Amino acid sequence: MKKLQGNIGNLIFSTGTSFKQINFKLLGVLILMGLLPTIYMTVRIHFLGTLPGDWGYNIASQLAWLNITYEVVHESLILPMFFLIGRFLHDRSRFNNAVSNGFILTAALYGILSILTLLFARPMIVFMAQKTELVEATVRYIRLKAVSALFAALVRFLTLTLVVLKREIRLLFILGIQLVLSVLFDTIFLSSLPFSLQLGVNGIAITNIIVNFILLSILVNMLRREGYLVPGYSFKLDLGCLRAWFRVGGISGLESFVRNAAFILMVIRLVNMVQEQGTFWVTNNFIWGWLLVPVLALGELIKRDTAEDVDAIRTKAFGYGVLTLVFVLGWLITIPLWRSFMREVMGVADWEKVFQLSLISLGFYITFAFNNIADSIFYGRGRTDLMLYQSLIVNSLFYGSLFVLFQLGLYSPTLVSITVMFGTGIAIDSGITFIMYYRFYRRLTIPSVTNAITG
Repeated sequence: MKKLQGNIGNLIFSTGTSFKQINFKLLGVLILMGLLPTIYMTVRIHFLGTLPGDWGYNIASQLAWLNITYEVVHESLILPMFFLIGRFLHDRSRFNNAVSNGFILTAALYGILSILTLLFARPMIVFMAQKTELVEATVRYIRLKAVSALFAALVRFLTLTLVVLKREIRLLFILGIQLVLSVLFDTIFLSSLPFSLQLGVNGIAITNIIVNFILLSILVNMLRREGYLVPGYSFKLDLGCLRAWFRVGGISGLESFVRNAAFILMVIRLVNMVQEQGTFWVTNNFIWGWLLVPVLALGELIKRDTAEDVDAIRTKAFGYGVLTLVFVLGWLITIPLWRSFMREVMGVADWEKVFQLSLISLGFYITFAFNNIADSIFYGRGRTDLMLYQSLIVNSLFYGSLFVLFQLGLYSPTLVSITVMFGTGIAIDSGITFIMYYRFYRRLTIPSVTNAITG
């Protein structure tokens, strides 16, 4: 009994000590960074629900494949940013130059990708099996979104620079402006109010272009005033920094490409084939936009903390796990409220189906929530190679086998079976991640982890 009491006491002490190490102020800001965009996404879903028929959802849902394409570039450039920039946090000159190099690299790659999207939007829409009568409208929408994506990427890069610098007040200022402008312009361009221009889904893209351009201007000016960023007189092209970025980011991008190629072929395309793309899109917005907001915010904090100091893995990991458990319990407690939330707040007509898919997915996303801790540590320490290994295993063996079965006519997809298939992939990926994290933690030393990446 005394031994048990001692173990419980040690557990409570460890939890308290680990919690004290966590920057809850920055975590709160990061959660708001996820919640505010979610609020205006909910407004958009409600606006889309007021459009006649389901064409608004179906056109907007086609952005999924474009988002996946940009996600590959995002995970090549932005996710490794915490490791590649965070290590220079205490050297102002090198930090400033690393940010400037990253900014130019982001602008160049996203610019090229946006041009390619403008040129090849039509054949991609046709390949993704969009309804024939919606192809022209979807192409126009995708091209507008490609323009806004360039500005959005640069805004995201500079926002994360503020996260690394722990500028909480400035982050809140940017988020407040983003929310107000987004709701304002959506009301003008998209809503069914008498004074609205009622541009349909194209109004979403136009709003994004205007809002992100304004935010980019504010962020550049804000960082210049602090003496950061800024391709200016103090800038010089750092080939060593760019090589490290390509080394770490290239592996991250390859992992993202493998994972998202499987997602496009085995999830998005199959969902389009069963004509349920709108339902799947709204369900994903509910899960990723609401349920996972605190989980993903914690992931951003973990990346920042572990990039700055490898010892954060030892001192804070237990606290990260307890926080994740609290978030998961929050999901379970709020389940009775989901139906009314989907119906009244999100304005979803087919809310019963969205609720069913969310419940089916819940168990899988619980494993994802804890998997997120390990993944974020891998990103924070620049170990994108571990991310690649798990992605190759899951997507080649699991999704590859299902693709063969589908081609042979032995797998007939339905919306529910596609949801279960996707969730199973998440669970398998999580299991592999936990094994890799255990091995990584046991072998962890500061020199070996850092030198393996920086060469």
